Amino acid sequence: MVFNRILVAYDGSEPSKKALRHAISLAENNAEAKLRVVHVFQFPQYFIGTAYATATVETNEELYQYAEQTQNDAEQQVALLGDRAEVKLLQGPPGQSIVAEAEEFGCDLVVIGSRGLSGFKEFVLGSVSHHVVQHAKVPVLVMK
Repeated sequence: MVFNRILVAYDGSEPSKKALRHAISLAENNAEAKLRVVHVFQFPQYFIGTAYATATVETNEELYQYAEQTQNDAEQQVALLGDRAEVKLLQGPPGQSIVAEAEEFGCDLVVIGSRGLSGFKEFVLGSVSHHVVQHAKVPVLVMK
């Protein structure tokens, strides 16, 4: 099967690096393919009973700097595809943001790592990849 619009979720983890390499390979083998890489970050939010708090400004700045570094890393990796590839930085809940971006991009394949950088683990997949598999309207390739 040939895919022409490929979305890759990238967070710098080993599974996401494999996902990006595989997506680049798919795009290299199809001159018509367009690749969009997304890195999604979310500022921490804390709920204590009915109270709501956010992280410190310093924590949020560090998180944003890491997000920019991850975006730059992805841009370097897809540079060989020229104008057939782009990297976007998104803010929000990762699973929901990836699914929404897949629809907006009109992709026909989502490629994602099996586990990202979050500390939360599920039995089979990471929480983000699980959400994407369950909610995406197109095929999802999960890389281990």
